[in-house]
Amino acid sequence: MSSGKKENSGKTRTRETPRRLVSLDDYRRSKLETLGKRGQELRAQKTRETKERIEEGTYYVEATDVAKSVARSEVTRLLGGKRPNRDTRRKP
Repeated sequence: MSSGKKENSGKTRTRETPRRLVSLDDYRRSKLETLGKRGQELRAQKTRETKERIEEGTYYVEATDVAKSVARSEVTRLLGGKRPNRDTRRKP
C-alpha cells in the first residue's frame, strides 16, 4: 500500500555540501600547496627513519652513490647553483 510517502530504507542521508566552482589556477595552487605539505611530511619521516638506521648501525650506502652525489654537488656549485639543462648540454 503506497500512501505517497517513500519508505526509509534504513539509510540516512546526509546533506551534501554544495561544491563551489574554482578557477583552474586556484585548483592548481591548492594542489601544489597540498603536495608541498605532504612532501614536507614525507621528508621529515624519511629523515627520522634514516637517523634511526644510522643509530642502529643498519644504514648502508653504496660508495658510488656517494661519489656521484658529491660530483653533482660540485658541478652545481661551480655552475653557480644552476643544474645543467638537457637542452643546453653538448651533444656528441
